[in-house]
Formats: sequence, structure tokens, C-alpha cells
Amino acid sequence: MAPVMPENTAINALDKLKHIIRSLLQTVREKYGVVAIEPQLTKDHFDGTIRQLPELCPSHDFKVLLECATKSILYDIAIEPASEERFSSFCNLLDLALVLTELELTDVALPFLLIEDLFDSQTIDSCQRLFEYLESRVERLTTVSFRYGDLKEMDGTKGKGPVLLRLCNELLRRLSKAEDTIFCGRILIFLSKSFILGERSGVNLRGEFNVENTTSFDQIPPAINDEKMDVDQEIGVTGMAEGGDVVREEEAKSTDDSTKVGKAVTFETPASQQQKVDQEVLSADALYPIFWALQNYFSNPTKLFLKESFETFKAGLAATMAKFKAVDEEQSKQGRQQGMQMRRGEEKRKRGSDEDLAAHFNPKYLTSRELFELELSDLTFRRHVLVQALILIDFLLSLTPAAKERWADIPSPNKAVQFSFTLSPEDEKWAIKTRALISEYLQPNFEGRLFMRLVETILTRDKNWVQWKAENCLSFEKRPVPEEEIKRSVGRAMELCRPTRPYPHAMGAPALGRLWKEASKNPGLEGLKRKERHVLPTPESFRPLIKKDEEEIADSLRPDQAETAATSKASKVWRALRIASRDRFHLFNKFVDTPDEDRNELEMLFEIEEISGENSGARGREASTEASVAIAPAEKKPEQPQQQQQQQQPQQRIENIANLSHNQPEMKLRRIENAVTS
Repeated sequence: MAPVMPENTAINALDKLKHIIRSLLQTVREKYGVVAIEPQLTKDHFDGTIRQLPELCPSHDFKVLLECATKSILYDIAIEPASEERFSSFCNLLDLALVLTELELTDVALPFLLIEDLFDSQTIDSCQRLFEYLESRVERLTTVSFRYGDLKEMDGTKGKGPVLLRLCNELLRRLSKAEDTIFCGRILIFLSKSFILGERSGVNLRGEFNVENTTSFDQIPPAINDEKMDVDQEIGVTGMAEGGDVVREEEAKSTDDSTKVGKAVTFETPASQQQKVDQEVLSADALYPIFWALQNYFSNPTKLFLKESFETFKAGLAATMAKFKAVDEEQSKQGRQQGMQMRRGEEKRKRGSDEDLAAHFNPKYLTSRELFELELSDLTFRRHVLVQALILIDFLLSLTPAAKERWADIPSPNKAVQFSFTLSPEDEKWAIKTRALISEYLQPNFEGRLFMRLVETILTRDKNWVQWKAENCLSFEKRPVPEEEIKRSVGRAMELCRPTRPYPHAMGAPALGRLWKEASKNPGLEGLKRKERHVLPTPESFRPLIKKDEEEIADSLRPDQAETAATSKASKVWRALRIASRDRFHLFNKFVDTPDEDRNELEMLFEIEEISGENSGARGREASTEASVAIAPAEKKPEQPQQQQQQQQPQQRIENIANLSHNQPEMKLRRIENAVTS
């Protein structure tokens, strides 16, 4: 236990700290003048005295004494008359407290404690001016700094987080939501900037409803409220007819008469072709208590878990929608009855009212009976009520069996927002049908469709928010990437960005490269006019090249060398045979059909050509021998037609060969074969 400081010693240390702090503020005032929000005072604006405070006032309760000294100075400034200098003194003192927390000389919550006491002692206008200081120092106030330079976001459960939440909530309670709407929004925006996105302090984890939001309305005397509704207390509600219609108790009792149809307080569905039912549009006096009673269900939806309350809510919502539809029909009928000039004036006023429609914001409507007809004729009022109904219906649809099955897969669910009540299939159909009717009513024109799209967007985001709370507010922020992963990523990026080995073929292919080199020897048009470019090589020119490839195949030591030489040989053989096909194509059918990879088709062509050349020489000698044979002039045959001569030529040649001497048997055989072949 720390020793207790004597009273006189503590008072002397407190007075000394107050004197030092006042001197620091006076030095800043003399040096920089009257400064308010800007520029911000940091530790560089104060001299070295601020760092020597623990040494000047040594005490084991130094932080407590420093807090008391700053609060005492704050109270002295607060009793001064309102002026610019007083506001500057507030800002300088708060900056000094902020510097003390940054130097870890006092508790981190000291600036917020001073601001909290300051807000409690000032008017709303002064608080609105002082709140600008919080907005300008949001980064310095909400960042928790440690000795080794690490930074951490502010936590709402410890440190200065609870103090900030407390002072902002207290300030919000003092403000009017209708008159100080902008200031309330500034406070909420400041809180959203101060805490992390996944902070649970403003999430309403337990899913509690604002049951304190009660709606009181006038009681209509019985003499005025002469019209009775089917759900009036004297008659009561016994059940629901098909389609959501309310059935009176008297009609439920008369079950013998099957032709009697109960009066309904709903309106016809335009999208369906159901049987028409009688509708009862209640008067303003009859609808007034039923309409404002709906607010009890809007503020506390758990009341609908009771069947009686659910049926009453159905009847009241149906009566309200029927009245809204009747008001729309009446307004449209009045518009059609007016003249063109009045219509133009209405259109101008309507355009003006549409532009101001978004500016109408009423967090709480007046419930006086005298204003009820005027409120019903207001489109903004009707939209406000129906949007409340949409929110409640979406809540009911989240309690269906199918919706609960989706929540069953959550690993660690938040049981506080999961209700045991399950919506029945009949009530589910009613909720889906009623939601479709409200959606159709809210978008009769283009402006209404824009409004409904905005509402649907908000409701979708609210569903995501509820789902996040049901999952126990799991963190959805991405953690910083580890330093090791960053180094590995940088290494991989450097490898990918490393310059690659240059491509060996500058022109994209070896053949194009050789062509480019040859063209560089004789560039320009003269190189293209060279005669050797237009000379077709002969098959004989490929023979030495092919023999060289065959030698390389025989002398190769590695398989890749042999494969390269074989590919070169096949290319040369193919080109030579292609050139030879221009004038020696008739020799190709004499190739040996036996497949052989090692044979040289070009050499085979040359061998066949040599054999054909010998045969041609033999045919020449035979022709000279035939010419020497004497033929008697009397034996000349008459001339025959040309076609018949052509048909007899092969046979005649064979006979002529047969008349050759017996000294030439081989030549005779060859001549016969050639004749038959031709």
C-alpha cells in the first residue's frame, strides 16, 4: 500500500502544478497569440518544462494531482464570460492535456474527462462550438500510442473508449432530435470515425427494442365515434377470412347461413383476379385509435408473438391501407375535376413539393385528432407509416422456418437475437402478400419507384447488419499481411521482372533470319532483281547435299545429331522430287512400293531414268532396222482412217518386232514390253 501524502504536501504540490500549467498556457498565449482550433498545439510548442513536471513535483500521486490541477484550471476558465479568448483558453488547455497523454505523463482518458466536464457546464450552442475541437483532433484523440511506436485503435470497453461513449451519449440525450438533427448526426459521425468498424459498443448485441418509445393519442368520446369497426371492443375479432380479411364475431356465430359474407377492411389486389369482397373504408374518427395503436407493435414487435395481438395488427394495417388508397383516389379525382389552368398551377406546386419531399423529416409525428385528416392527406406521412410496416414485416419473415434453417449453420450464433417464435405458413403468406401490396402502393410513378428502390436498399443493408449480429459480430477486417509474406512476394515479383534471355532469331524464325542476312548483302531493289533469285535449281544439284547428310547420319554420335541430319535429308529429298515432278512425273509410278526409311528416292529416280534412257537407245536402233526391211510396192495397203490407224499401231509395232532377226532376242523382248505398256 502506497504511503499517504500529508495534506499540506499534496496541497503545495497541487498549487505548484497549477502555477506551472498556467505559466505554460501564458507562454503559449504570448508567443502564438489567441489561437483556437488551428493551429494544433503539440509538444514542440511548449518548452522543456513540460517534460520536467515529474521532477519539479515529485510524488507517487503525480497523475492524480495533475488531473486535479487541469480540472481546477478548467473550472476557472468556465466561469469567465463567453468570448473568443475563453474559447481559445479551452482549446489550449485541452491541447496541453493531449500532449501530456502523448508523453505518458498522465492517464490517457484525461482529455475526455475534461471535455465531459466542459460539456456538462456549457449550453448547447457552446457545446456545438466546442465539438469542433473534437472533430479537428479525432486522429490524435482516438489513437492509442505505446512506447515502442506501435499504434492501436481505441477500444470501447477499456481506456478512454468508455469515457468518449459516455460523454457523447450524454450530449445526445440533451439534444432534440427534431431541432438539433444536424448536431446529432455530427456526433454519430464522430463516433463512427473514432471506433473501428467492428466495434460492438453500438451494435445492440442483445437485440433489444426501444420499448420506451410510446405513442399517446387522444381518446375519442363515444358520441363522436359513432361508427363501429369490426374489430371494435364491443364486437371483437374471432378469426381471419381467407386473404387476410377480418371477420366479425356476429358473422362467425351465424355459420348456418353459408351465403352471408363478412365485411372486410382490406382492398382489392390489382395483380390477382380474386373474387371481389365488400370493403369498408373507416372514417377518420373510427380509424384514429386503430391507426395510432399500430405504433405499439412497431416499437415492440415481440407483441405479435401472441395470436390475438397478431390478428389485431392485421386488421389495423388492412384498415390503414384501405384508407390510404381511398385518400389517393379522392386526391386524383379532385385533380381531374380541375381546369387546365388550375392543373398547371398544381403541377408547379407539385414539382416544388416533390423537391422538398426529401427535406421532410419528422422523427415523431403529432397525434392530435384535429391534425389526423391533414396527416392522412400528406404523402410523406403515408410513406413514413408504410415503411414502418415494411420493417416489421421483414422482421416477421426472418422468423419463418426456412429463414431459421439458414441460421442453423452459424458456428457460434448470438442467441440473444434468435427468437423461439416461428411464423406459421398462413401468416407467412399474409406477410408476403401484404409486403407486395405496400411495395406496389409506394411506387405508382417514377418518383415512387425511386423512393422504393432507396427503401429496398436500406432494408437489404439492415438484413446484412442483422445477419452480422447473429454471427456474433465476427471481424470482417483484413489483418495486415505478415512481413515474411511481403518479402516472399517481393522476391517472386523480382524474378518475374528479371530481363529474359534475348531471342536468338531477331526476325522470328531461322529462315527469315537467313533471308534477312542475304538481303543485307544486296539491299534494295537491286538485290531483288538478281538472276539467281529466279533460277530454279535442278534435282541433280541436291545429290551432293543429300550425300553429305547421309554421311553425317552415319558419323553421328548422338541421337539428336542423327535426327537433325535425317530431317535435313528428308527436306532436300522432298524439294528435289518436287522439282523433278515438273518434267519427270511419268517415272514416279515405277518406284518400288516396299517401304524403306533408309532409301533415297532421288537416287531411285535417277536409276529409273538411266534405265529409261537405255531403252530409248534400243528403240532407236530397232527403228533403223525396221527401215531397212524391203517392202514390195505392190503390197502397199490402201489408206485407212486415222482413228483406225491409231488403234492398229500397237499391234503393228508388235508384229514388226516379231519380224526382227533371231539374233536379237533380248531387244525383241524389251520392245514387246514397251509396246504393250504404251
